[in-house]
Amino acid sequence: MPIERRLVVGFFVLAATWAVAFNVEALPFFPTVVVGGLVTGAFGLWARAACPPGTLPPFAVTPAQAALALGVGLVHVAVSHVVFDLGDALLPAIGDTATGIYERTRDTPLVPRLILSGLLTAPLEEVFWRGAFQPAVGAAATRRFPRSPRALVAVAVSTIGYTLFHVATLRISLVAAAALGGLVWAWLLERTRTVGAPIIAHAVWTTLLVLFPVV
Repeated sequence: MPIERRLVVGFFVLAATWAVAFNVEALPFFPTVVVGGLVTGAFGLWARAACPPGTLPPFAVTPAQAALALGVGLVHVAVSHVVFDLGDALLPAIGDTATGIYERTRDTPLVPRLILSGLLTAPLEEVFWRGAFQPAVGAAATRRFPRSPRALVAVAVSTIGYTLFHVATLRISLVAAAALGGLVWAWLLERTRTVGAPIIAHAVWTTLLVLFPVV
């Protein structure tokens, strides 16, 4: 099965998984989200396996790329707080849904939350979205529209796909966060050409938002 079909299958399976995690309250919330992260990473590796070695961005990072990713993650956290405060003032539902998410995760002790969300679930999301989805979009754009700006198309479509995926959670705060985060991490992949950079940035962002919530 080519990578494009694997990504389509993955998109809908993962959307269903996250919809269950966020909307079926009979299930334990945080463990279900972690399972969703594991499934996301598995689909990402499955999609990458459809491509010959060396045709997709690698995971290795140089010290300079790691430093850039760390800086991007820190700035992203600061911007997220500002954007959230502005969005919450205009649309209180943003704050309400974010508060609900934080309340459901507090049943899990802080250290496991930091490890399982920042160091496991967030990086595994990048394996699928920036490790497989975005490169495939960029390659498809190059084949079908040779004169189109490949990087711009890849960033735009990757961000839109990542944002639409979060609609399944029915949480406007997550949709908004996905729109901003998807843009940042997609740009970082194009800037560094390694999946390791958005993995680091996403892990930093998630970890710091667990420690310093936006609500």
